[in-house]
Amino acid sequence: MQANAVRKVMWLTKGVALFGGFAVGLALILGVATTALAAVPGDPFRLGETNTINNAFTKLVGSNDGDAMLKVDNNSSAGGSRALDLRVEVGKAPLNVNADAGKATNLNADELDGKGADQIGVNGLEVVSDTTFPASSNSGRFARVDCPDGKVVVGTGYSVGNGTTGSIPNVQTDISVTNVDPDEDSVYVSAYEEEPTSEEWTLSARAICATEGTP
Repeated sequence: MQANAVRKVMWLTKGVALFGGFAVGLALILGVATTALAAVPGDPFRLGETNTINNAFTKLVGSNDGDAMLKVDNNSSAGGSRALDLRVEVGKAPLNVNADAGKATNLNADELDGKGADQIGVNGLEVVSDTTFPASSNSGRFARVDCPDGKVVVGTGYSVGNGTTGSIPNVQTDISVTNVDPDEDSVYVSAYEEEPTSEEWTLSARAICATEGTP
């Protein structure tokens, strides 16, 4: 009978040990799984899940000739579908680039520096002029002005300095502007004395220029 009691005690001890081992093993498994859910630097990016990490920077560096380094393609045609969604706190910039020049193909923006298209006007608008110097009384003056590189003519103008006789309100213009001829990036103006005058006069050509490609 004593031997039977000893066997029961040993069986109970073994069962407790097995249960304890199972509990420890389960704790280890759950512990590993729990650790895997908390992303740390070096963890793989998990698709279909929210990848959360604090105070760590993720960076993609490499070289891919003639193509992009990263492509996000959303094939859904449902309303609101988009390839990229950037979220920041109020007053923070959602994007930063280092290129001083270049064009983002098919990029459509509602605002530029917080202003809409109806507030911006023509992009890169600039007025340039050139005047015939020195002033003289020679009949037949010609002036030409060119837009800066990368800009095209969107408007023209001219002015004549002096070349009048009489006084207000009976001022008479002795100079006749005969030609204002703009091309893509320059303006050509010519003028002659309609009435011979000894008055020394000048002729100015003006071009209103804007960045090439502006609608």
